[in-house]
Amino acid sequence: MKTVTLKEAFRILEDASAVIINDEVVLFPSLSELTEDHTNEFLFFRWDWDGNEYSLKFCEGDNQKVNLVGSSMFLFDTDADGEEDHTQITILITKELE
Repeated sequence: MKTVTLKEAFRILEDASAVIINDEVVLFPSLSELTEDHTNEFLFFRWDWDGNEYSLKFCEGDNQKVNLVGSSMFLFDTDADGEEDHTQITILITKELE
């Protein structure tokens, strides 16, 4: 496992052509700018699954350090119930990371 800053994780997400959320659904990341405001929602996902709507929001304050394992990063969802809850985001890219 490797730990990177939010800025480094953000650059990886910017290069992603799509992501897989928790090994279940393929989505395109919706990114906002990083502002150094802990309440800023920099990443958002929304999708429908079997007629149910799901969404995930990620704030800067919850994700200052991001764990990477292979091609996956682990971020804390703003609306998660517990501090141990995290979302696995597997990166699908079309170009090499530098």
